[in-house]
Amino acid sequence: MSRSLLLASFNEGVHRSMAGNHEAAVQSFDQVLAADPRHFPALTAKAFALKQLGRTEEALKGFQRAIELDPDAADPHREAALCQLELGEPEAASLLMNRAVHLNPTPGYREAAAIEVYSLGNALLTQGRRPDKARYRLARQVFELALELSPAYVEAAKALADVWEHLGDPTQREHYTQLATRLRPASS
Repeated sequence: MSRSLLLASFNEGVHRSMAGNHEAAVQSFDQVLAADPRHFPALTAKAFALKQLGRTEEALKGFQRAIELDPDAADPHREAALCQLELGEPEAASLLMNRAVHLNPTPGYREAAAIEVYSLGNALLTQGRRPDKARYRLARQVFELALELSPAYVEAAKALADVWEHLGDPTQREHYTQLATRLRPASS
């Protein structure tokens, strides 16, 4: 495939993905990757499209391959961490996320990552069947990661207080309730 056809296929995949047609986007990115298996943008874009389709394990493999190709790129680490969280692997996610924020230490990047992690924790507790103790324990780890990424994240502290209440630990609940209160901006 010529360089111009490769670029055209990649751009087509991007447009399809942006339009929400992730299945077709994957096909376009596959065309690029068939011609150049080391095409980093196509690899990460395909993994992202797979993630949007709910094919998290396949997406994780794509992000891991991208990390192999460019270990200094922060975004594949962050996206792989988010996949690990969705797959119920908070320890692996924490390692990947810490690497991502080490590679991109800007405060905005950390804050955005914390918000994404917090959103996954909320989704864990609000989607599907009623949360059981195992889901609350996993949510605790997810919210702790969000608070680690952004130590002033009031909502993450509140979520941890709620999770500890459901887990039956009033001491931890009170700790995070107090933390959330201290993190609140002062009223004028």
